[in-house]
Amino acid sequence: MKLIDFSIRRKVTIAMFTIGILLFGMVSLSRLNVNLLPELTYPTLTIRTDFEGAAPIEVENLITKPIEEAVGVVKGVQQVRSTSRAGQSDVILEFAWGTEMNMANLDVMSKLDAIQLPLQAKKPVTLRFDPTLDPILRYALYFEESGETEFDLASIGDISSPEAISRLKALRIMADEQFKRNLESAP
Repeated sequence: MKLIDFSIRRKVTIAMFTIGILLFGMVSLSRLNVNLLPELTYPTLTIRTDFEGAAPIEVENLITKPIEEAVGVVKGVQQVRSTSRAGQSDVILEFAWGTEMNMANLDVMSKLDAIQLPLQAKKPVTLRFDPTLDPILRYALYFEESGETEFDLASIGDISSPEAISRLKALRIMADEQFKRNLESAP
Protein backbone atom coordinates (compact mmCIF):
# COMPACT_ATOMS: atom_id res chain seq x y z
CA MET A 1 0.00 0.00 0.00
CA LYS A 2 2.88 2.39 0.69
CA LEU A 3 4.01 2.21 -2.97
CA ILE A 4 0.53 3.03 -4.23
CA ASP A 5 0.10 5.89 -1.77
CA PHE A 6 3.53 7.29 -2.71
CA SER A 7 2.66 7.06 -6.43
CA ILE A 8 -0.63 8.93 -5.91
CA ARG A 9 0.91 11.67 -3.76
CA ARG A 10 4.07 12.16 -5.85
CA LYS A 11 2.75 12.17 -9.42
CA VAL A 12 5.51 14.41 -10.78
CA THR A 13 8.27 12.28 -9.21
CA ILE A 14 6.85 9.09 -10.70
CA ALA A 15 6.42 10.77 -14.12
CA MET A 16 10.06 12.01 -14.08
CA PHE A 17 11.30 8.59 -12.98
CA THR A 18 9.37 6.94 -15.84
CA ILE A 19 10.67 9.46 -18.39
CA GLY A 20 14.21 8.92 -17.09
CA ILE A 21 13.96 5.13 -17.55
CA LEU A 22 12.51 5.54 -21.07
CA LEU A 23 15.26 8.02 -22.02
CA PHE A 24 17.95 5.71 -20.66
CA GLY A 25 16.43 2.78 -22.61
CA MET A 26 16.33 4.75 -25.89
CA VAL A 27 19.96 5.87 -25.51
CA SER A 28 21.03 2.30 -24.72
CA LEU A 29 19.09 0.92 -27.68
CA SER A 30 20.63 3.41 -30.09
CA ARG A 31 24.17 2.46 -28.99
CA LEU A 32 23.53 -1.28 -29.11
CA ASN A 33 25.52 -3.02 -31.84
CA VAL A 34 23.73 -5.56 -33.99
CA ASN A 35 25.86 -8.37 -35.35
CA LEU A 36 24.13 -10.67 -37.81
CA LEU A 37 26.89 -13.27 -37.54
CA PRO A 38 28.21 -13.10 -33.98
CA GLU A 39 31.50 -14.65 -32.92
CA LEU A 40 30.67 -18.13 -31.74
CA THR A 41 32.97 -21.00 -30.92
CA TYR A 42 31.54 -24.36 -30.05
CA PRO A 43 33.29 -26.03 -27.15
CA THR A 44 34.19 -29.17 -29.08
CA LEU A 45 37.44 -30.77 -30.14
CA THR A 46 37.81 -33.57 -32.64
CA ILE A 47 40.83 -35.84 -32.43
CA ARG A 48 41.47 -37.41 -35.82
CA THR A 49 43.97 -40.24 -36.23
CA ASP A 50 44.75 -41.97 -39.52
CA PHE A 51 45.73 -45.64 -39.49
CA GLU A 52 46.23 -46.71 -43.11
CA GLY A 53 44.99 -50.15 -44.11
CA ALA A 54 43.31 -51.01 -40.81
CA ALA A 55 39.81 -52.42 -40.49
CA PRO A 56 37.28 -50.53 -38.35
CA ILE A 57 37.52 -53.03 -35.49
CA GLU A 58 41.31 -52.67 -35.40
CA VAL A 59 41.01 -48.90 -35.47
CA GLU A 60 38.56 -49.04 -32.58
CA ASN A 61 40.66 -51.37 -30.42
CA LEU A 62 44.12 -49.95 -31.15
CA ILE A 63 43.38 -46.24 -31.62
CA THR A 64 39.93 -45.09 -30.51
CA LYS A 65 39.64 -46.80 -27.11
CA PRO A 66 43.10 -45.75 -25.84
CA ILE A 67 42.44 -42.15 -26.94
CA GLU A 68 38.99 -42.13 -25.27
CA GLU A 69 40.48 -43.43 -22.01
CA ALA A 70 43.31 -40.89 -22.07
CA VAL A 71 41.29 -37.76 -22.88
CA GLY A 72 38.12 -38.65 -20.97
CA VAL A 73 39.69 -37.30 -17.75
CA VAL A 74 40.50 -33.83 -19.14
CA LYS A 75 38.95 -31.03 -17.08
CA GLY A 76 35.65 -29.75 -18.47
CA VAL A 77 34.83 -32.71 -20.74
CA GLN A 78 31.11 -33.42 -20.63
CA GLN A 79 30.76 -36.02 -23.37
CA VAL A 80 33.06 -38.22 -25.43
CA ARG A 81 31.85 -39.68 -28.73
CA SER A 82 33.81 -41.61 -31.30
CA THR A 83 33.62 -42.97 -34.81
CA SER A 84 35.91 -45.68 -36.11
CA ARG A 85 36.10 -46.12 -39.87
CA ALA A 86 38.44 -48.09 -42.06
CA GLY A 87 41.76 -46.30 -41.69
CA GLN A 88 40.50 -43.41 -39.54
CA SER A 89 39.43 -42.69 -35.98
CA ASP A 90 37.49 -39.61 -34.86
CA VAL A 91 37.04 -38.90 -31.15
CA ILE A 92 34.78 -35.92 -30.44
CA LEU A 93 35.08 -34.18 -27.07
CA GLU A 94 32.30 -31.86 -25.94
CA PHE A 95 33.26 -29.38 -23.23
CA ALA A 96 31.16 -27.23 -20.93
CA TRP A 97 30.22 -23.80 -22.32
CA GLY A 98 32.69 -21.19 -21.16
CA THR A 99 35.66 -23.55 -21.21
CA GLU A 100 38.89 -21.91 -22.41
CA MET A 101 39.39 -24.02 -25.54
CA ASN A 102 43.07 -23.12 -26.02
CA MET A 103 43.89 -24.50 -22.57
CA ALA A 104 41.66 -27.52 -23.14
CA ASN A 105 43.47 -28.20 -26.43
CA LEU A 106 46.82 -28.10 -24.62
CA ASP A 107 45.52 -30.51 -21.97
CA VAL A 108 44.25 -32.89 -24.65
CA MET A 109 47.55 -32.73 -26.54
CA SER A 110 49.52 -33.54 -23.37
CA LYS A 111 47.27 -36.56 -22.72
CA LEU A 112 47.71 -37.70 -26.34
CA ASP A 113 51.50 -37.49 -26.05
CA ALA A 114 51.39 -39.88 -23.09
CA ILE A 115 49.65 -42.76 -24.88
CA GLN A 116 51.29 -45.41 -27.04
CA LEU A 117 49.72 -45.88 -30.47
CA PRO A 118 50.78 -48.38 -33.15
CA LEU A 119 53.78 -47.32 -35.21
CA GLN A 120 51.77 -47.40 -38.45
CA ALA A 121 49.29 -44.86 -37.08
CA LYS A 122 49.88 -41.20 -37.83
CA LYS A 123 50.11 -38.68 -35.02
CA PRO A 124 46.65 -37.60 -33.75
CA VAL A 125 45.50 -34.16 -34.89
CA THR A 126 43.06 -31.96 -32.96
CA LEU A 127 40.47 -30.07 -34.97
CA ARG A 128 38.20 -27.29 -33.77
CA PHE A 129 34.89 -26.43 -35.38
CA ASP A 130 34.63 -22.77 -36.35
CA PRO A 131 31.20 -21.82 -37.73
CA THR A 132 32.56 -18.57 -39.19
CA LEU A 133 34.53 -20.63 -41.72
CA ASP A 134 31.40 -22.25 -43.12
CA PRO A 135 30.08 -20.69 -46.31
CA ILE A 136 26.95 -18.61 -46.06
CA LEU A 137 25.86 -19.40 -49.58
CA ARG A 138 26.62 -22.22 -52.01
CA TYR A 139 26.06 -22.18 -55.74
CA ALA A 140 26.06 -25.17 -58.06
CA LEU A 141 26.67 -24.57 -61.75
CA TYR A 142 25.79 -27.02 -64.48
CA PHE A 143 25.21 -27.12 -68.21
CA GLU A 144 21.70 -27.58 -69.46
CA GLU A 145 21.64 -29.44 -72.71
CA SER A 146 18.65 -29.84 -74.96
CA GLY A 147 16.49 -32.55 -73.42
CA GLU A 148 18.68 -32.78 -70.32
CA THR A 149 18.02 -31.02 -67.05
CA GLU A 150 21.34 -31.72 -65.34
CA PHE A 151 25.00 -31.72 -66.23
CA ASP A 152 25.75 -35.42 -66.11
CA LEU A 153 29.37 -36.36 -66.64
CA ALA A 154 28.38 -39.94 -67.38
CA SER A 155 26.43 -38.78 -70.43
CA ILE A 156 29.54 -37.12 -71.84
CA GLY A 157 31.59 -40.23 -71.38
CA ASP A 158 35.13 -40.03 -70.10
CA ILE A 159 35.73 -37.17 -67.64
CA SER A 160 39.13 -36.56 -69.19
CA SER A 161 37.70 -36.10 -72.66
CA PRO A 162 38.46 -32.71 -74.26
CA GLU A 163 34.75 -31.85 -74.43
CA ALA A 164 34.19 -32.46 -70.71
CA ILE A 165 37.32 -30.53 -69.76
CA SER A 166 36.36 -27.55 -71.91
CA ARG A 167 32.88 -27.46 -70.35
CA LEU A 168 34.30 -27.59 -66.83
CA LYS A 169 36.79 -24.84 -67.68
CA ALA A 170 34.00 -22.69 -69.09
CA LEU A 171 31.98 -23.18 -65.90
CA ARG A 172 35.00 -22.27 -63.77
CA ILE A 173 35.70 -19.11 -65.77
CA MET A 174 32.03 -18.07 -65.61
CA ALA A 175 31.98 -18.67 -61.84
CA ASP A 176 35.17 -16.68 -61.22
CA GLU A 177 34.59 -13.82 -63.63
CA GLN A 178 30.84 -13.26 -63.35
CA PHE A 179 29.30 -14.73 -60.23
CA LYS A 180 32.20 -14.18 -57.85
CA ARG A 181 32.65 -10.54 -58.83
CA ASN A 182 28.95 -9.82 -58.60
CA LEU A 183 28.66 -11.47 -55.18
CA GLU A 184 31.76 -9.71 -53.81
CA SER A 185 30.42 -6.31 -54.82
CA ALA A 186 26.95 -6.93 -53.40
CA PRO A 187 26.15 -4.95 -50.24
